[in-house]
Order: sequence, then C-alpha cells, then structure tokens
Amino acid sequence: MKTSLSELRWLRFALLTSCYFAQGVPLGLLSVAIPPRLAELGYGVSDVALVGTVVALPWAIKLLGGPFMDRFKFPAMGFRRPWVLAAQAGLTLSLIALAFVPLGADVSLVPLMAAGFLVNAFAATQDVAVDGMAIDVLEMDERGRANAFMGFGQSAGRAAFGAVCGYLLAQWGLAAGAMACAAMLAIVFVFATVVRERPGERLLPWTEGRATERAETAKRGFRSIFADLMRVLFLPMSLLLVAVEFINRVRDGMEVAVFPVFAVEQLGYTTIEYANFTAAVGLASAFAGAMLGFVIDRHGAKRFLLVALAGSAACHLVAGSLPSLWEERDQVLVLAGLIYLFTQLIFVATIALFMNLCWPRIAATQFAIYMSLANLSRTVGSGTMAVVGDHLTFAQDFLIMGALLAVSAGLLLFYNQSAHTARLAALEQPSGDASPVRHPRTSVA
Repeated sequence: MKTSLSELRWLRFALLTSCYFAQGVPLGLLSVAIPPRLAELGYGVSDVALVGTVVALPWAIKLLGGPFMDRFKFPAMGFRRPWVLAAQAGLTLSLIALAFVPLGADVSLVPLMAAGFLVNAFAATQDVAVDGMAIDVLEMDERGRANAFMGFGQSAGRAAFGAVCGYLLAQWGLAAGAMACAAMLAIVFVFATVVRERPGERLLPWTEGRATERAETAKRGFRSIFADLMRVLFLPMSLLLVAVEFINRVRDGMEVAVFPVFAVEQLGYTTIEYANFTAAVGLASAFAGAMLGFVIDRHGAKRFLLVALAGSAACHLVAGSLPSLWEERDQVLVLAGLIYLFTQLIFVATIALFMNLCWPRIAATQFAIYMSLANLSRTVGSGTMAVVGDHLTFAQDFLIMGALLAVSAGLLLFYNQSAHTARLAALEQPSGDASPVRHPRTSVA
C-alpha cells in the first residue's frame, strides 16, 4: 500500500494542507480572538499593536531556522519531515503552556506576549519545515493548486479557531481556548507521523527504514549554504518580489491592530461577533482561494496577484475616502468581505511566486528568508501602529493601507519569471561546488 508523499498527489496535498491548517489554529487564537478581547477589556490600538508585534516577531526571524534545516538532517526519516514533526510537537506543547497565562483588565500583558511569542516560534519553525517539504515533493505544475489548498488550510484554521476561541475566551477564558487549539494540533501531529516522504524511509527514529539516495540529502557546511544563498537572493526578480511582498505585508501588520479596534469602537462588535464574522469571511475566502488554485496554474500567479492587489487597494481607498459608509454596517461588511477575499488570493499567489524563485539545493533557507522578510514587514506595520496608532483616524488608516497596496501592485508589473528561470539555469553551470539540481519544467508565474 502506498503511503508516501512522493507516490500520491492527494496525500501530499492532504498533509501540506493539514500542516498549514495547524499554523492557522494558533493564529486564530492570537490574532483573531485575543485582539478584540483586549479591546473589550479597555486596551487601545497601541496596546493591541504592541501585543501583536511581540507575538508575531518569530515569524519575522524564522529565517534563522532555514540554514539549520539545510545543514542538519536525518535522511532516514525524510528530507524535511523530522523537522516538521519536532516543530509540530513543540507547537502543541507551547499551547498547553499558554493555557496557564492570565488574561484580564488588571493583569500584565507581559506573560501573554511571552507565551504567544513561544507559540509562534514553534509555528514559524513548522512553517519553514513544511515549506521546504513542499518545494521538495511538489511537481512544478502542482504548485498553484497546492498553494491554494495550503492557503485554504491556514485560513480555515485561523477562521475556525478564531470563532471557537472567541467564544471560549468570552465564556471560559484563555485556558479553554488554548487547550482546544492544542487538542487540534495533536491530531495533525499524529497524521504527520504515519506518512513518509518517500518509500522505504522510517516512520519514527526507532523504526526500520533507510534514507533515499539523492544529492540534496548530502551534508553541506554553513559556508557553502551561505555562498549559494548570496548567489540567488540578489537576483533582480528576487529583490523585486521581496519589495512587492514587503510593502503588502506592512498593510497586514496595520490590519491586525486596526480592524478589531475599528469593529469594537466604530461598529459596536463584541469579541464573539467579531470572531464569528472573521470566521465566516475567512472560510468563504479560503474556499474561494482553493477553488481558484487551478487558475494560477493555467493563467499565471503574477496576473492573479496583480488583480488581487489592485482590488484590495481599491476597497481600502473607498473605505478611507467615504467615512459616511461606516454608518451602515452592511456596507462596511461588504467591503470587509472583499478585502478578506483579496487578501487570501494575494497570499496564495505570492507563495506560488516565491516557490518559483527557489533553488532546490537551498530551498528551505531561501524560502524561509523570503517569508521572514515578509513577516518582518508585517511586524514593521504593527510596530509602527504601536507608536502612532492612537494619533491616526480610522480614515487615515484605511487610506495608508490602500496606498501601500497600490504601490505593491505597481512594482509587480516589472516581475519576469522567465528571466529569473534563465538566471537559475545559469547558476547550475559547474563552478567548483555544483551538485546536480532539478529545475522547473514549467512556470506558474
């Protein structure tokens, strides 16, 4: 019976989607349920932004994990799977620890920030490992669909557990929400333990199996990894896409602080109402993204991303230019729903483009750096709001976010995947340390 990712497309899609769902679970608790709860307890935009900045910091520095995953391996259990299992176990245990942290109007937010930081440290490590696995096991013509499903998984986890944790926080407190998340993540951990990357590998360290012979499993020094990294990171299209995503993610960081406080103060939402709304539009957006995955493979991620960035920019600019719309909750909800949809599409298309930039021999490190820079910009956005958030109006917030998205879309016009693929092919030419590298047969850009 076939039980390895390399043999079964549906299995690799299922595991990657499940792992991304696992990343979304703590995001639902930390970025959907807790912020409006803090607003209900009397904390302002700056306080909510400060918590969001500290808690999200591991996502900005997760690039530190990539070189270790490329350097230290246990091939008998798979190229990336051992790191996935270790990070998933740590993520589950850290959420159990979070259950013991107090949350209230008269308690320090430091324990919450510390525990949230730990949770996201394991979540970010798991993300690096899963992304490396995805680049390794997915065929080039599967990446659009796979990223659509992975994006769906993360958004579904975030939305579902945002709603669940919003209710649990309001009724029974943080402990109930954190334990519910831990239970879900334990299930995903079990799933990851019963599949292999390739036939014949070990399921667990003490079981029978052998490593698959492949060039990428050879041990390499940090100096060699760093040298290859410098060769590919500073290619023109690499730098351009980093700039596009950096600017877009600054808006994401602003959203984490602005949206929940706007919902509570301007629209009169409670924590449960906000969490339920976020869950509804999040799940709807996730389904839409999953269904449109084949469009990316057929028509190109660049075109897909450009439309999503422009659409989201328009929604933000309308919201900021016409504050009178805020008087009717239904009108705001329509704009918010569109923004969530475009955000999901941006996420799916951007991940596909970044995967196409990667050089397989250092894929974990390279992709981790891209995602870390993206998350760093999100931290920059939330950190900036921690300083100036209380001095801006909601209208100004929306206009700034719209302008950032418009600039990001403008830069994307200059992206050329074919030029980057040609440069990667040139890097493969023998130059002292050139091990065989598999390369794209097609492009989804």
